[in-house]
Amino acid sequence: MYRKIIIIACLIEVSFLIFLQYRYNNILDVFSFIGALVFFMALSYFLKFQISKKRKEVVLFLQALFLMFVPIYVISTLPQYTYESAVDKVTQNLEEPYVVNKQKNTLIQNGSNEIKKGYMFTVEQNSKVNSYAFDPWTGNYHEVQD
Repeated sequence: MYRKIIIIACLIEVSFLIFLQYRYNNILDVFSFIGALVFFMALSYFLKFQISKKRKEVVLFLQALFLMFVPIYVISTLPQYTYESAVDKVTQNLEEPYVVNKQKNTLIQNGSNEIKKGYMFTVEQNSKVNSYAFDPWTGNYHEVQD
């Protein structure tokens, strides 16, 4: 019974983490959590084979603890801006029509020389193209010169 609950909870959390990766344009570092959850699903499957009751209880406790830790940690470290809200913030003062072209994420160095991932996109308006780097944690952005 507990094995099935753990496996279902792991599947739900993996789906949630993949959704967040998509929503935040792959800037989150959650692949280690996804790997650990897949490991726990496999471990739960193999717990049905003979193992001492004490070890099984310890493993189930650790799995439950990890299943509670992952969403709390990930939600507490989410950036303030999603990719869509970053584009909206940059383009809020532009007049229509404009076209936003998604680019690969970039590494951004902030004032304290900390390097982290950020959004990169170009805005094309009236045949003028501007590229922007956006820090999703602080909301700061700047135009990137080619």
